[in-house]
Amino acid sequence: MDSLLDYLDQIEDILDASKSVPFSNKISVEKERIYDVINEIRLNLPNEIRQAERIIDTHDKIIADARAKANMILKEAEDEAKAMTNESEIFRRATEQASDTLESTKKSAREMRIGAKDYADDLLEKTEDMIRETMENIDEQFKMMNNYFNQTMDVLYENRQSLRR
Repeated sequence: MDSLLDYLDQIEDILDASKSVPFSNKISVEKERIYDVINEIRLNLPNEIRQAERIIDTHDKIIADARAKANMILKEAEDEAKAMTNESEIFRRATEQASDTLESTKKSAREMRIGAKDYADDLLEKTEDMIRETMENIDEQFKMMNNYFNQTMDVLYENRQSLRR
């Protein structure tokens, strides 16, 4: 898949290779080539959106795995604590260790959730910026083409008027 920047480079190459209109600072562009590039952008743009969705799914899986691991560690700590209730000193130490393990697990899970959310947010922000930039570039190219066609129409109209005189 070509990147969006490659498509913009293609549009620039088409513009650079276009013939100039005599007696003006305008160029003649092959409309079909520009439309082909725009269609390619449209066909490939959803891939980036699907990639962002996969990132979100991965984020959700990381959080689910972290919760499952935390629950497993918590259950293991509870089971271990129950097994050590035979003597009071062992019980007290086990309770402290279980509490520490639980706190550590909660902290790790919290950090993993925050990290996964930050990672997903960063990727979504980059995708959003790329889409926004692409939209702006396409809009700018469309305005340039529209301006070119309007100027061409003006030149044609002026040429017809001068022929009529």
